Amino acid sequence: MVKSEKYSWKMFRGNVMRTGVSASHLSRKPSFLWAKEVGPMVSSPVLGNGIIYTPTITGRIFALNTVQRQIKWHLNLGSSLVSSPLLYGDILICATYDSWIKETNFMEKNFVFAIDIKNGQPMWSFEIGGGIFSSPCLVNNDIVIVGSMNKGIYAIDIKGNLRWIFETGAEVWSSPSYNGNTIFIGSDDGFVYCLNVDGDLEWKTKLNGKIKSSSPCISQEEDGSIFIGTHNGGMYCLNQETGIIKWNKGISKPVLSSPAILKDAVFFAASDNRIYSLHSTNGSKIWDFETGSKIWSSPSIVENNGVLFFGSLDSHVYGLDFRTGSQVWKFPAMNIIDSSACIASNMLFIGSRDGLLYAFGSKGVPSHIQ
Repeated sequence: MVKSEKYSWKMFRGNVMRTGVSASHLSRKPSFLWAKEVGPMVSSPVLGNGIIYTPTITGRIFALNTVQRQIKWHLNLGSSLVSSPLLYGDILICATYDSWIKETNFMEKNFVFAIDIKNGQPMWSFEIGGGIFSSPCLVNNDIVIVGSMNKGIYAIDIKGNLRWIFETGAEVWSSPSYNGNTIFIGSDDGFVYCLNVDGDLEWKTKLNGKIKSSSPCISQEEDGSIFIGTHNGGMYCLNQETGIIKWNKGISKPVLSSPAILKDAVFFAASDNRIYSLHSTNGSKIWDFETGSKIWSSPSIVENNGVLFFGSLDSHVYGLDFRTGSQVWKFPAMNIIDSSACIASNMLFIGSRDGLLYAFGSKGVPSHIQ
């Protein structure tokens, strides 16, 4: 894994394959370092070059220096942001969900925005007909793929021009993933779609119900699998090339969390208050762990320390040994956590509905000489 990946987490789940795995070094019991009040968060923060970017439900985006702990800039887009941004070069791609706050419309429109990270100024915007929960994915270093509530999957180039639209049968909450050749994404119509980079359908596979916010996670192993959860309760393993279902595991409650994959194990959380580890080859259970409430946060894994981190609607952040499922760390927030952890630069960042962005890491080295 290249060195830079230890110091960046530039999109939802850390990479285009949505594996949720960080190459960073982090203590198994990270220390609380600081918290910054920015506003309630659903989306997950992203980080590059020591700057963390975090959007809020209230429509603001903050760029914070992780060492000085100071706000570099902030921008008010005036419309709810629940999709996790995408960082590419000097550009931050964000998307709005204008009607996210019940009975409230801010702009009565939805956009994909590009922001210049050097000064926090908007570069371009592209209007989309429906709200956007789906987090953008970068394809071939020049195309941004994102799903929308108006049933569409959109491809927009890095300059803000529409390349293509693919219509599904229902709302698209799922975030796209990319294996270097094809794009995978789920829809509320119950299908997982596989598209080529020109927006042509390669295959689609019907699962047991709506695919809400769970996003396809792509295995890097030779078996060529993708993993995705359903609202009816299920974790599915499909063949990347054909879409054929290899196995599925029934869960009693909705799976809204996106899975993480590391070697021969897949990890995911569900609304039955549990997080699961399954064998990636056959779906047999390795372990499960129960929290005090539903889990919508997607697990993030630190391979070096053997710990999996996630938030729960019981208002805590958890750290579990990913081999055994035993709890090694727990931290209380002041409200529910459905945001997912960003792990980079040997630190962990996670947002909460309490309006605070929390930072964890290792104490001992003064911030001014880091």
